[in-house]
Amino acid sequence: MDPIRRLFLTVAAAAVLPSTAFAQDVGLYPMTTTYGAELERGITISGEATRSLEPTDTGRWVYRFDVDSFVADIRESSRFRFEDQTVISERYRYSLEGFFLSNRYRKLDFDWNENVIVDRENNRRTDMSDHPGVQDQLGAQLQLWVDLRAGRETMEYVIPDEGDFKDYQFEVLREETLDTREFGKVETVVVKRVRDEDSPRTTLMWFAPEWDHLLVRLEQTNEDGEDFEIYLKRATLDGERIQP
Repeated sequence: MDPIRRLFLTVAAAAVLPSTAFAQDVGLYPMTTTYGAELERGITISGEATRSLEPTDTGRWVYRFDVDSFVADIRESSRFRFEDQTVISERYRYSLEGFFLSNRYRKLDFDWNENVIVDRENNRRTDMSDHPGVQDQLGAQLQLWVDLRAGRETMEYVIPDEGDFKDYQFEVLREETLDTREFGKVETVVVKRVRDEDSPRTTLMWFAPEWDHLLVRLEQTNEDGEDFEIYLKRATLDGERIQP
């Protein structure tokens, strides 16, 4: 994945477990969050990204991710149903356009009647019958948030990946008081992405239970020196502004 996109994506993916695995029921509500980000590649590259979650008139939800910077613009969206605490992906769109970068586009439609994912950009159909819980990239990130709010401590996910599928695993490590840039000291739960022992990359995420497990920081370190951090700048959850 290109470093500009990794700068702003939080990670995740999705294979959904049955609702009986949840400790408590949780729902969705409108929200808007803005994150700052810094990528270290010999020099520091900074940027800002906005995520938003909104219901539609048809009973669906739309989750958006937008980046505007001097090097690249990203537009990413997921339309989905939310049933039994499960994000059911229906349509995913992604575009990256910028200076000195190859423009990238992705258009996926999830046909649950035929059990196929239709790739509109590459005119390809992928059978998903062996992956009944598959979700798109954004839907999976949202599912991770739902899982944490429901009390789960280990999560396993899968997302479409160039005509195939890719697995992800996460686990809750500990509770920690985090000294944030914008909000002072915040009590958080630390989540780690589980990788192979020989992986050169480590990814940690900090979620704030007092703000309904909102992501407040993500840190990824790499043995080759390419490190980045994402940090919360402002957020509105169900009409309520998060205050420092």
